[in-house]
Amino acid sequence: IALSIIISSFIFLILLTAKFIGQLFGESFWAVFGTYLFFAILAGIIITLGIRVSTPIFKDAFVTIRRLLRYDSLSHPLIVRLSYEAPGTYHHSINVSNLSQKAAKSIGADSFLVRIASYYHDIGKLDNPSFFIENQSNDELPHNEDEDSIKKNAETIITHVKNGIRIGKEYDLPEEIIDVIAQHHGTTKALYFYELAKEKKIKIKKTDFKYLGPTPQSKESAIIMIADTVEAATRAVPQLSGDSIRSIVEGAIEDKKSELQFQNCNFSRDDLIKIKKSLISSLQAIYHQRIQYPPK
Repeated sequence: IALSIIISSFIFLILLTAKFIGQLFGESFWAVFGTYLFFAILAGIIITLGIRVSTPIFKDAFVTIRRLLRYDSLSHPLIVRLSYEAPGTYHHSINVSNLSQKAAKSIGADSFLVRIASYYHDIGKLDNPSFFIENQSNDELPHNEDEDSIKKNAETIITHVKNGIRIGKEYDLPEEIIDVIAQHHGTTKALYFYELAKEKKIKIKKTDFKYLGPTPQSKESAIIMIADTVEAATRAVPQLSGDSIRSIVEGAIEDKKSELQFQNCNFSRDDLIKIKKSLISSLQAIYHQRIQYPPK
């Protein structure tokens, strides 16, 4: 109430001063006084209510930003550990962060959260880093391809999400980041081993190769899911062109849509178009053709 009175008085004095000057030209002082007093009080009340309503919102946002800032550093102990123990996963995560942040900005999503959460989305691979292809050298032996091995390998792949949630809690990561870790594969399949099992005509259940989810519950989680997929897919292609990049991005989005991964994140059609354009543009910038220098 006191704030409303102060604001109203301030507005009133400004308006009255202006109109008092106008009195010199013959207007009725009391009519002007009454009209401006009413509107000054009304404006003061509206402004005060706006401040009272918006203050908790801004306060919560400020607290969230301060809390996340502690993790927005590549020198965080968990990220340093990732860079030493799983260097391929570390570089993949940095790339996912760059792709995701730009895509998030393109639709007005929380690019700050997306950038930070992307750093940590694959920390579950720390439990067995050498199992994952990005951390393997060319001379390492491929995975065994008998029935038991295929199912066991798929289980190891899928378990990195559960392990990531556990590690995140051990390092006291914010809930927003842990949610991204849990959701970044949604309920999709460990596709490589699923297709391998089908190729070898192994009798399988859908649950043998399926991540536990949940599906992305926010635009931010869904953006990271898409960026994670296209970053890995483009690195697996020896020679990339503009057309192949476009095909990879469009295919990834369509696959996720067909698997109903976007049902709970409120993407609009326009959102997906903007995300697709952003990812294609970012990847083309990364994999642009370079001049072929003659050998010495």
